[in-house]
Amino acid sequence: MKVSQDLSILYYLRYDNNNINGKATICVRITVTGFPKDSFSLGYQVDPTKFDKRAGVVMGRSTEVIEINNQLLHVKGELLRHYNLLKKQGSTVTPTMIKNAYLGVHQEKQTLLQVVDFHNGKFKEKVDKGKRENSTYKKWLTTKDKITAFLSGVLKMKDIPLERIEFSFAEDFFDYLTLTEGIQDNTAMKYLKNTKQLLKLAVQRKWLQCNPLQDYVCSYINPERDILTVAELSALYHKEFSIPRLQEAKDAYVFMTLTGYAYKDAQLLTPDSIAKYFDGEDWIVKNREKTWCRENVPLLPLAKEILRKYKDHPHCVANNVLLPIKSNQRFNGYLKEISDLCGINKNLTTHTARHTFATTVTLANGVPLETVSAMLGHKSIRTTQIYAKIVASKVSEDMQVLKQRFNLKLPESMLSKAVA
Repeated sequence: MKVSQDLSILYYLRYDNNNINGKATICVRITVTGFPKDSFSLGYQVDPTKFDKRAGVVMGRSTEVIEINNQLLHVKGELLRHYNLLKKQGSTVTPTMIKNAYLGVHQEKQTLLQVVDFHNGKFKEKVDKGKRENSTYKKWLTTKDKITAFLSGVLKMKDIPLERIEFSFAEDFFDYLTLTEGIQDNTAMKYLKNTKQLLKLAVQRKWLQCNPLQDYVCSYINPERDILTVAELSALYHKEFSIPRLQEAKDAYVFMTLTGYAYKDAQLLTPDSIAKYFDGEDWIVKNREKTWCRENVPLLPLAKEILRKYKDHPHCVANNVLLPIKSNQRFNGYLKEISDLCGINKNLTTHTARHTFATTVTLANGVPLETVSAMLGHKSIRTTQIYAKIVASKVSEDMQVLKQRFNLKLPESMLSKAVA
């Protein structure tokens, strides 16, 4: 019987195999919308033929029947009363909580590490189904390790109930990460951001009334980002290596500067990733592995030239991929050799390739910020604006050099007339 919009209380019979008298036990099932059902036995045994399932009562007028029906009515009233009391507390109300309240069983409060385990368990399921990356899952495991170490080392606790977390938790956690563990500010802020996300999950699940870290601002210091100039990119493109592994790594890197694809995304590109789009041109149509955001990029002629070069490469054929990219560690090692041989005094990584695409290749050539953001697969255009600032800074630097080199002076005769 539905006693409220979310709560349903139903009486049913449970047939016990060891019951030789043919009777069944009356049980009550509690249902709350959005949560697993829970039930328990009332201990009364009745003749199944005399039990009205729809009304949830025993038929008859004997003293025993009247007593049972009165108790069924009382139980239903008590369950509803506990449901309403729990609702007033502002907490999540589950069938198990209602049952425990009625039976007098102490209901343990949710803790932070329980929320972490719940989140990570769900995330692992998505990883197993190919919905999220295992590398991101490992970062969440590291977040748990950092929270656990902080609780143990600073708060001297194995875990902490959610309602005991205050705003100062974030400040103390940040200090612990940066001062005790020596983690850089930006990295520490990522752990704080993850913690805020966990508490937001607790609020959404109604395990917590409000997020105590909601107003904590996770501020980041934008690091200096290496980007290649047009001259450096041109020198890299035209450089030929006799060693195949270096030539392959160089071509793959140049391809990334022409498409903005990160290492993992470029490594997983397959022939199916390329499609003729609405304009009749070849596009790469793919979701980013990191964020699963769509990252559609039209192929520039130089990028298509690189792909044609490796169309029949043994590694590409065997693995059904477009580029012969090996492990990330080896790839970055090869890039270090390449930068030295090309005389480029910059740290070439897959990140610098992506930064170069955003700045030197696109924004610096008049491609609108919104278009660049879409091609990079950014969730927010605010992320792309970082590159716009880099381009503006580069323009300023170039103009300073121009001021020193370009000094057009008027002839003295014209200067004297201007003064007169």
